[in-house]
Amino acid sequence: MGASRLGWLAHDGSPHRGAVSVATWGASALTVASAAIHLHLYTVGYGAIPTIGPLFLLQGVASIVIALGASALRRVWTMLLGGGWMLATVGGFLISVNFGLFGFQDTFKGSNQVGAFVVEIAAAVLFLSAAVLALSGLRIRRPRPG
Repeated sequence: MGASRLGWLAHDGSPHRGAVSVATWGASALTVASAAIHLHLYTVGYGAIPTIGPLFLLQGVASIVIALGASALRRVWTMLLGGGWMLATVGGFLISVNFGLFGFQDTFKGSNQVGAFVVEIAAAVLFLSAAVLALSGLRIRRPRPG
């Protein structure tokens, strides 16, 4: 696909350009914080849990990649990807706490769990807010009749 076909994914023409950038950078920083928590937990014991350990490592590495991509590109699709990734991470945690996941049941009692939960919700809200702001400033070009 050429750049012209992907143009609608950019927020460059948005009157909210500054706010979009700040929200995206803030969300990216929070996503890196989530990655740091997951990588820390991976090294202090979660890495030994079958399936869960590799998922913690994947979450940490993928979160860093997503955060760097969103910060550098600041496109609507990267904001949606970041917000979706953070919501999926929260969803996995809530499933693990309430029902168990891959034979492991987590708790909502540790500072790492609460911290990650808050950071991930905040990152999702910022990413999705940035996407809404970016989209609200775009003009849709419609072909002229005739």
